[in-house]
Amino acid sequence: FSDDRFRRQVENFNQIITYIKSFGNHNLDITAGHESFDRTFNSVNGLKTVQTATGIFVNDNFSNIVRLEGNTTKKAIEGYFLRTNYNFDSRYYLGASVRRDGSSVFSEDSRWGTFYSVSGAWRVDQERFMENVSWIDALKFRASYGEVGNDDLLDFFLSQARFSITSNAASPAIINTDIGNSALQWETIENFDVAAEFTLFNNFLDGSVEYYKRNSSDLLYDLPIALSNGLNTVPTNIGDMYNSGWEVALTTHLINRNDVRWDVTLQGSTFKNEITSLPDPFINGSKRWAEGRSRFDFFLLRTAGVDPDNGDQLFFVYELDEDGESVPVRDANGDIETTNDWQATERAYTGDTTIPDLLGSVANSLNYKGFTLDFLITFGIGGSFLDNGYSAMMHSGNFGRSYHPDILKAWRQPGDITDVPRLEAGNANLVRTQSDRFLTDASFWSLKNVNLGYNFSRNIIEPLGLSALRIAISGENLYLKSKRDGLDPQYNLAGTPAGNDFNPARTISLGLNVSF
Repeated sequence: FSDDRFRRQVENFNQIITYIKSFGNHNLDITAGHESFDRTFNSVNGLKTVQTATGIFVNDNFSNIVRLEGNTTKKAIEGYFLRTNYNFDSRYYLGASVRRDGSSVFSEDSRWGTFYSVSGAWRVDQERFMENVSWIDALKFRASYGEVGNDDLLDFFLSQARFSITSNAASPAIINTDIGNSALQWETIENFDVAAEFTLFNNFLDGSVEYYKRNSSDLLYDLPIALSNGLNTVPTNIGDMYNSGWEVALTTHLINRNDVRWDVTLQGSTFKNEITSLPDPFINGSKRWAEGRSRFDFFLLRTAGVDPDNGDQLFFVYELDEDGESVPVRDANGDIETTNDWQATERAYTGDTTIPDLLGSVANSLNYKGFTLDFLITFGIGGSFLDNGYSAMMHSGNFGRSYHPDILKAWRQPGDITDVPRLEAGNANLVRTQSDRFLTDASFWSLKNVNLGYNFSRNIIEPLGLSALRIAISGENLYLKSKRDGLDPQYNLAGTPAGNDFNPARTISLGLNVSF
């Protein structure tokens, strides 16, 4: 008989005071406050055997205690903040804030962090010199800089070593489960953005253009270490990294009449990532973190096709130089050497990244005499995806496992030209999942949803005693086009699938909304 019990208790207290004052064209508000957050998680679980009375499943009916365990974890955060906003004549806006946060995750020496922010905006359309500019209906420029602290590393006691009680040949024992780091401190995320928001051509076009840059310093990370330390990771502030990009949103009001309204919204964004400071490079799954590189750059075995003589998978040969970087091994002709033994080479950067060149969407909203048609299309251009689901079905011959139809392209006889090596059960050299053989273009487009409906007019529904009546049919996840059937690379910057999961289910719904 097994019994597991969990209890989560969260206490959250906020004390906030706000002062608002306007004098002439000047408007001011000041907010100060204190926040505290405390979370306690308790769990108890046990396992007993040897049932006394048949069919009664309660703890007391089992006599032999196999396991009885329990634990408690706690996390507390406390913060103080001051925020002020000022605007003059609804044209010029300034804002500033400061907050000081403390977290039980860190040791007493580095528990507290102070974070600042400042922002400003200018309503250009409110200026006198814009009175004769008829094609600009609204125009605002804004910019901001702010800092946010991060203490989240999926654990509560990062600053101290932790131990668990276990058994050693039926005797009690204590094992080290976590390596603490008393020097651990807040990760600071700096956000800078500048943007323009506008409405043009007599409200025909709305839009915004924004550039952002987010720098993360003192990154919190479970750094891989040698197993000779007793454990394979240690929580560390490992370095600095920034993300930057552009975001553009445009909405056109193509038709705006009493009986017809048609709006189309286009959105697009770009993204760039670079590690700016890192003491030592390290491999993280299919990537390698290194200063001057992106954390999303693939670092894999480089494949050189299939040997037409024997069907072996060939790999380009790389070796490590004195700086620990992968460099190609070249023959007398200057060509990179190849091998059929994956252990005789090293991983290298493939030149591919999970980051797409462009992510975007197209949204449509059409209303005509009670009929409505809305749909959303999303798309991604560029980027790569390590298709582990595909590689699992391209194995070299394991009994009881399914194949992908591409396995029919496998090498069979000398002279065959193909990119699928021969089938040979148990030969690890023939299928290496951590290789560029399974990199796939991550471009896609998807019809995310469609909604078609009709709103009945009042002269029809009022005699029925109704105030509103709408009938609609909608569909979700109606179509996805990607490089390979079944591959869903949508918005996955990890560049690898989360697991052997199904794609989002296609759903068709019919609805009737009635208001009395």
